[in-house]
Amino acid sequence: MDMLKRSLLGLAFMVLAALPVRAEPVQIFLAHAQPQVSASDPVAAVAAEFRRLLAERSQGRLAVEIFPDGVLGGNRDMASLTSKGVIQSALVTVGGVTALYPPLMATQLPFAFDTIAQAREVMAGPFVRDMATDMAARTKLTLLGFADPGGFHVLTNLDRPITDPDDMWGLRLRAIPGFAPLDAMITAVNARPVQVSSRDELSMLAMGAIDGQMSPPAVIMARNFDTVQRYATFIDAIYSPYVWLFNTAALNAMTAEDAALVRQAASDALAFGRHTVDAVDKTERGRVGLAKRLTVLTPSPQERQQFKETMQPPVEEAIVEALGKDAAWLEKFRTAISTSH
Repeated sequence: MDMLKRSLLGLAFMVLAALPVRAEPVQIFLAHAQPQVSASDPVAAVAAEFRRLLAERSQGRLAVEIFPDGVLGGNRDMASLTSKGVIQSALVTVGGVTALYPPLMATQLPFAFDTIAQAREVMAGPFVRDMATDMAARTKLTLLGFADPGGFHVLTNLDRPITDPDDMWGLRLRAIPGFAPLDAMITAVNARPVQVSSRDELSMLAMGAIDGQMSPPAVIMARNFDTVQRYATFIDAIYSPYVWLFNTAALNAMTAEDAALVRQAASDALAFGRHTVDAVDKTERGRVGLAKRLTVLTPSPQERQQFKETMQPPVEEAIVEALGKDAAWLEKFRTAISTSH
């Protein structure tokens, strides 16, 4: 009997030794500042779809853990953590990345685009591929692409209806810490920029420490800004997509197959995000819902031209000054727009 047991045990060990050892999944930490409500928030939708696609296509070999709602800090903090390799990836605002890669400022020229379709074309075309190459050469970051923000930024405030630049006099508007173009845009209409981190924006609006802010409709609704604001003006000045960063060393450490899966999943997730944005905009969680909760004002073409003439020149000057030797990127951006459809 003992001999039989030893034989069976030996056979069992041989079978176990022959079985493939399942490796631990490669963990990817992805951070962003939005609530992880993928049905209504464009960034959350992109993050969730990226996680799903990688798990499916890698058969569990690549696992994405999402850190939403700014739990790892503001946009600049998350960009820095990605650059240092503390986390592998982040979806952050343009203002959160410019300290590490200034040329991104060029994309924040107000009234650069006439339509969302035009903005999407430029921000997924040759201009972006050139920028990705330059970013990879100058930083420790890989640019995976730009996530649609949910449309043009809407100007909201608690104080008054706004239809022309003069109406903005004295308003305290949320500005991104250290982001000169937005400061210039706000001061151009004699409003006051107040530096506020994305983590503190809702509380500052609720306390009345700032009067207003600028975000796309889906973001306003997802972050509950509609509960502390009264007026919304569709000036369609800024298209400010989220920048998708990946730590270059972490990407290079992957097998060629896994790195390709990451890039393709990111591209497909960004497309899914654009589809989500278009669907949400027609619901209570987008522009339709915003119009029901706030007093909405849409400037006429002539009034929008007034905003453009007032805001664009000082912002352009601020971008050129801030970029210095990188100012050529603003001309590259303009060229990409002029050749778009």
